[in-house]
This record gives sequence, C-alpha cells and structure tokens, in this order.
Amino acid sequence: MQIDVVIASKNGFKHLKECLPTVVAAARNFHGTAQIIVVDDNSQDETLQMGPALFPAITFVKNPKSGVCSARNFGARQSKGTWLCFLDNDVFLEPEFFNTAAKYLRPEAFCVACAGYKAAPAANGRLEPLDGVKLIYWKHGFPRFTQNIYNQNLPKQETYFSWGVQGAYFFCQRAHFEQLGGFDELFDPYMLEETDLAYRGLKRGWKIVYAPDTRPRHKCGGTIQSKTNPYTKFLSKRNRTLFVWKNVQDPLLRLSHALRFCLQGPRLWQSCLKKYPEIKIKARAERQARTERDAEILEQSALFAKRADSRRWLRQRLQIKAGLNYLSARLARYAEKYHTAPQIALHLALSCLRLMWWRTPRPNTTNAPLQVCLTFEGGLGDLLIGLNWACAFENRWNTDHSMQIDVCFQNPKMVAALAPAFVRHISAPRTQNAVAYDLQITCMRVPVVQYAAAERLPAPLAEYVSTLLAFEKEHAPLIALTPYKDALTQNIFSPCIKRWHQPDWVDAYHLQEKFLWEIPLIQEADTLARFELTTKKFITVNREVGFAKTTESTKLWPLNHYRQLIDLLKQAYPAYTLVEVGCGRGQRLGNTHSSLVGKTSLEEIKVLLKHAALHIDCDGGLVHLRHALRGGPSCVFFGPTSAEVFGYSENINLSSQACPIHCEFYSKTWQERCMLENPVCLASITAQTALERIQARGVLTIKAGAEFGTQPR
Repeated sequence: MQIDVVIASKNGFKHLKECLPTVVAAARNFHGTAQIIVVDDNSQDETLQMGPALFPAITFVKNPKSGVCSARNFGARQSKGTWLCFLDNDVFLEPEFFNTAAKYLRPEAFCVACAGYKAAPAANGRLEPLDGVKLIYWKHGFPRFTQNIYNQNLPKQETYFSWGVQGAYFFCQRAHFEQLGGFDELFDPYMLEETDLAYRGLKRGWKIVYAPDTRPRHKCGGTIQSKTNPYTKFLSKRNRTLFVWKNVQDPLLRLSHALRFCLQGPRLWQSCLKKYPEIKIKARAERQARTERDAEILEQSALFAKRADSRRWLRQRLQIKAGLNYLSARLARYAEKYHTAPQIALHLALSCLRLMWWRTPRPNTTNAPLQVCLTFEGGLGDLLIGLNWACAFENRWNTDHSMQIDVCFQNPKMVAALAPAFVRHISAPRTQNAVAYDLQITCMRVPVVQYAAAERLPAPLAEYVSTLLAFEKEHAPLIALTPYKDALTQNIFSPCIKRWHQPDWVDAYHLQEKFLWEIPLIQEADTLARFELTTKKFITVNREVGFAKTTESTKLWPLNHYRQLIDLLKQAYPAYTLVEVGCGRGQRLGNTHSSLVGKTSLEEIKVLLKHAALHIDCDGGLVHLRHALRGGPSCVFFGPTSAEVFGYSENINLSSQACPIHCEFYSKTWQERCMLENPVCLASITAQTALERIQARGVLTIKAGAEFGTQPR
C-alpha cells in the first residue's frame, strides 16, 4: 500500500520544523510506502529555501496558484499513491499513525476521518479531543458540521461512519478524489473545502469511515488564520452560503436558507452573487450525480447522535443511581450509630427519592414490538458462550414474543451446525448508519450494550441493561479490550478496577453453566464406523487454540508434556485408543494411536467429542463444544486464562500456582508472548500430575470392549 501525504503550507515554516519530524518518523515506521509532499502556497518565509536542506526525504513544490484548495490539488497531482493523506502543517503524528490508519483504508471507504486531539496536554496531563465522528445538522438555513461525538461516548464496535472530515488530518481514496475533481477551488483561500468534498461523496452514496484509534495532535493556526479573525469569519459565512447553493437540493432546506440569507449583509451578498454563474453550473452537475437526498443524510446523522446521547444518558443515570446508593448507605450507618430522628428521616427521604428516580416504570411509547439486535463475534468457544446467553435472554425477556430479535453471526454455517433454532434469526444488521433497533448488544464472551433506547424499554429490561453497563464500566480492562494496557500498571494506578481478579460472568449476566439447548448430531454411527471407532473406547486429544498468530500460543501446554501424558495413558489404560483431533494449525503430537488432524468436519468432530470417554485439551473452543454436547468430562490445562471463569465443574481443570496472576489480555500479544522471559505457568503442570488427577476422578476404566452407545459416562 502506498500513501501520499500532502501538506499545504503558507508562511508556516516555523510549524513545519516542529511537525515534519513526526511525520517522517511515522512514514518510516509504516509497513507500506509513504511519500511526503509539502506544497508551498506562495509563502514569504524560508520554506522553499530551508525546507529541502533540513528534510531531504521530503518533496517540496510551489503552488502555481494561491489557496489551500489549489495547493492540495497541485500536491495530489504530484503523487501516485492509492490513498492520499491531507495534513495541516501544524499537526503532530504518533510513530504508528499510518500503520493504525491502514486497517481503515478499505475499498468501501471513500474518506477516513481521524480522531484528533489538541497538541498541548491539559493540566491533568491528558490529551483533549478535538475531532470525533462529525455530525451534520441543519440550523438557521445552513448546514453545521462542527458537532462531534467523541470516542468515550461511542459504543465499542469495529466500524463507525462519519458525516464529515477534519481538513487538518484525513485520508481520501485517490480514485474517488479524482472522480470528484479534487477540492473545489471555489472555496479558496480556505474554509469548508473538506466539508464540500466529503458531502459530495455522501451524496453519491459513498462512506466516510471513522478511525477512533488514530491520534493526530493539532496545534491549530498554522495553515489558516484564527477562527476569531474577522476575515476568517467572513470566509466561513461566504463559503457556507456557496456550499448550500452548490450541494443542497431539498426545496424546504433551500427555502429555509433563502429566508436566512436575506438577513446577511451587503458585503456577503456581493461576494456570493459574483460566483453565482459558476455555482449554477456546478449545482446542475451535482444534481445529476447524486444518489442520496439531503434529508436522508441529515436523518442518518440525527439518529446516530440520538444513539450516542442515549448511551451518555444511561451512563449518567447509572452514576446518579450509584451516588444515591452510596449516600443512602452512609446515612443508614449514621442512623444506626446515633439513632437520631433527623438522620433517619433524611435517610428515608433519600431512599424514597432513589426509588422514585430509578424504579418508576417507563411505559413503552408505542405498541410496535421492540427491535433487538444481538451480534456475536469471536471463535467457537465465544460463539457457544454467546449462544447460551442469547437463549437465556430470549427465555427471560421474550416470553410474550413482544420482541423482534435479529441475531447476527460472522459464520452462519457454523451456527447452523451448532444451533439450528437460531438460523431463523440470522440476518445482517439493517443499516450501519442509522439506529434501526431499540436495543443493540454485541457479545464476545460477554454481552456489551452498544445502544439502548431507554424510553422504549420496559422498566425491568431497562434495569437489566443498566446492570450490564455498570458491569462493563467496572471491568472495562477485561471487556473493552482497547486500549491495551499493562495489567500491572492498571492495578497500581487504578486499584478500584481489580484487573487480575477476573469477574464472575455467570452471576453478572444471569448465565447458567448448563447450556440451554441441544446441539444436533448427524449420522453418529456412520461417523464412528468411518474412523473405526465403533467398538473402541477412545480418548480425544487436541493441542490447538484460535486467534493466536503463531502456532505456539501461551495457552498451550508444552508439546513434550503432551507426549509424556499420552505415553503414560497408554501404559495405564491400554484398552483405550488415543485419537488426535484438530484442524492442523499446531504441531502434531506424533505418538497417538491415530491422527484425524485436518480430516474431520464440524459435524464429525461433534460426534467424536460426544462419544469420547475423555477429552484432553487446553482452554479452547472444543472444550466448550464438548460441554455443550453434554459429552462428559474433559481434562483442561489453564495458563493465562482463569479456570474459575472459563472452567466447567464436570471437567478436570488443571491450573498452575507458579505464576500469581492470570495475564489474559495484558497486551495485544498475550497469546503469542509471555510477559516473563521463561513462561512458568503451564510448564509447571507435569504429565504425572495430570495422570494422577485423571485417575483420581475415575473417568477411565481398565476393562475394554464397550460397544457403540455403551461407553461409560
């Protein structure tokens, strides 16, 4: 991938000297190719004289015209990359800026908007946000693009769409950029040129992707004059008027604009009317190219704002509720200690206030059924846990069938094999820009509320949603996996979070250890006969886990330990056949009686797990599948993950005491690399210990010869 960076600068060499080193460093760290082009917009300083000498790796060119739009267009014509990155000359970049942004540079994206921050940290040392998801709304006859929804108010999901970009830092796909003719130089010297470009793309049905984890820092004031400058204010009013004349076609919006335009001064009238003939031609071209109406774009933006506001409202309610509970508890202790009538009365008054505030039923404002969307992510184990929760959710909250539930999966074929009852629910989300549901929940192990229309939810369900939000907030490092932080640092500086005391998912989310549905099995006898296991008692062995980029994950029991245990099992239980299973990602064991690695379908592996006398594995999807099949006990080795959280009571759960913490998700690479130089957790569990635990449980017998369907359970 090649990204060409275009920086327009006018009399901004003092800013370039500070910011360009960060841009160069980010370009060098980029895994693709990045070319940097600085376009001097007829500056009166030493940009062209000193710039090439100080930054030899950067191309410096001079704009033959004048204005930010023409400068950026000229720089784009000097480049050849698939993607264009437009930066102001006063923007600082982090070293991984381009690598982080690259994952959002997808073919379906027209522009990529960055999450910007102020260059100077606040008094508390934190960076203050400047730009998030930009919204468009109509006010007093003009569109407004200045409202932002920042990261902290956004539910956590993979993709968000914006309705505008910040010209100081954004990406644009070259093919779309050229199709639109670049920036419209009608808006020179500056103001609203990026808004016009983004809106024209939206009118054509293209998407603007928001990149929440990019962190460019904007000094502000290096490319244009201050927004409080009278000339800047005039350009803002003029260009907003030109924007409406060129892009807005809705008759009602045009009428609203005309009434407001009449109130503007003669200077604005004169400046805008001079450009009317040119605007008329461009407006006709835009009218012919559009596929989206202005009202539709405004509606989508309003629905997205409602979504963010709803989540913010729920969080505020939770904070108020927690505060009232705290005060009520303190007053109760004081009343118990001093037994004074005023304090007791105050305690009772606060208790009544709390009950009135939170527990008053909120009626459903419409008779339409609740629209619920449940989206599941992750691998096999995560999917099974999520399905179990979905069953519990539907059984508890949809008893009268008053909800319409859409269940969305990444792999519908897998779901069809595991839970055919859910196939009728499988669908894609109705829209990605608008809020089409009253309740949206994403589940990867645990359910996380993405959006909730509080006024539409019945009071008991609203209470349940608030519980999920409270639990998410309390255990944010485990549930919201970004940003990844060192577990030790979090425990030192945020002791209230309890990072390595894994939460009890079952109690918090009303789950049951017993799975609530039956997984169907197909052609059991034929499958066992095909693998010559009909008359044999057998043990299945697996040494693979998902999601790790390397075959040797930190979740895996050492290979030599596996082989030693297999040899010990052969000696202790010669009547049993040891069968290796898996998809072929990891290293083969080599000493089992037979290997079916890469030779079984999901339907066949279900049969094997159901009828095996014992399953030996690390903490992974097959363990959850065997539990869901009610196939009997498994011997499971736990290292970074917690057996208390992810283990089942019928299993032989082996955890090490050599390491004091469960380091799951302490970093992005926790499955690939241990924080210690010499991992000790799983290596300290010996094969002899595992054999003794298996023998103590008594799940295997010495005698042989059981027929199909008669294996001991």
